[in-house]
Amino acid sequence: MIVIAPRRVPAALFALAALLLAAAAALFGAAPAAHAGSDAGAGTFAPTPANGDLTADPFLASLRTSAACPAGFGASAALQFVLPDGTAVTIPGARESGGFDTGPFTLTYDAIGGTLADVIGAPVGDGDHELRVTCWNGTGDAAPAAFSTTITSTGDTWTVKSQAVPTATTLTASPAGTAAAGAEVSLTATVDPAAAVGKLAFFDGATALGEADVVSGQAVVKTSALVAGAHDLTARFTPTDPAAFVASSSAVVAYAITGATGSPSPSATDTGTGSPTPSDTGIPSPTDTGSTTTTSTETTSDATSGGTSGDGGSGGSGGSGSSGGSTGGNGSLAHTGAGAALPLGFAAAALAVAGALFVRHARRSGLLTFGAPRHR
Repeated sequence: MIVIAPRRVPAALFALAALLLAAAAALFGAAPAAHAGSDAGAGTFAPTPANGDLTADPFLASLRTSAACPAGFGASAALQFVLPDGTAVTIPGARESGGFDTGPFTLTYDAIGGTLADVIGAPVGDGDHELRVTCWNGTGDAAPAAFSTTITSTGDTWTVKSQAVPTATTLTASPAGTAAAGAEVSLTATVDPAAAVGKLAFFDGATALGEADVVSGQAVVKTSALVAGAHDLTARFTPTDPAAFVASSSAVVAYAITGATGSPSPSATDTGTGSPTPSDTGIPSPTDTGSTTTTSTETTSDATSGGTSGDGGSGGSGGSGSSGGSTGGNGSLAHTGAGAALPLGFAAAALAVAGALFVRHARRSGLLTFGAPRHR
């Protein structure tokens, strides 16, 4: 009697392949999420006062940035003095913390623990020196860019090299988000600080919409010239004295203009004679009352093109209306990508268990023998 003694390797490979299939399904269903990049833009900041005494503690009272910290780096921010070798020494004492990536911010100082020279551990020589505001995230990583300004020191005094104060401009539209064609849209721009003197110009892309003087930090322009479609609205601040304030632009405000809300557009009604006749009842109706008889020579399959569509996907693109329904509505295309991974994993796991049970049962019943048969 010849006993077929299959090798152990195929059975082991069978189980291993099933387990690998289950692992692959699990990995397929757990695709990594995309990470949004951060805005690396920074700007300048304005110290208050704009000059002072290097031996005072603190040597400045506060500072105001021209913009927010880069996105994701708003956990902390601090003033730093940049030494001649490029090393940045942090100046302690700021009272504010957190939320620095939501907009321009102010740091205030009551004391820094001594003179500026004491804090940085080196004398402050005559000449130009960089002051820097650096932002960090919650894990201690510094932002890819910082705010910067330059001071000039002479003896024990210092002054900001440029007296221009940074500004920040914001824009809002009313009604918000959308309006009908021909409706009046009110554009309001705000400049920070409110003491900034100059003009605010309003734009739709590159098209000028109007200009107004800044009064108490604001200016308003109203327009009805926006046509139907999408619009990118901005406001730009131009200072009267560039040596006093820095120009700035708002972020783009996306706006949509819809069709005019008057009488409905005339619609064409087929009278059965082959000549469409304009008909406007003033009340659009989505249903066909069946009162119109068509004498067109089109074939039946063309006249019934489309069938009845619905959530089940019964509609189609031709014939009696039943074809093409498999892709309509909430049809059979729902199981895609990661949605099929879970059933695939369960199937693979079940296959592995079934294989193991089969091998065990076959060995006990004598259907499969591993190695040479034993002789009793």
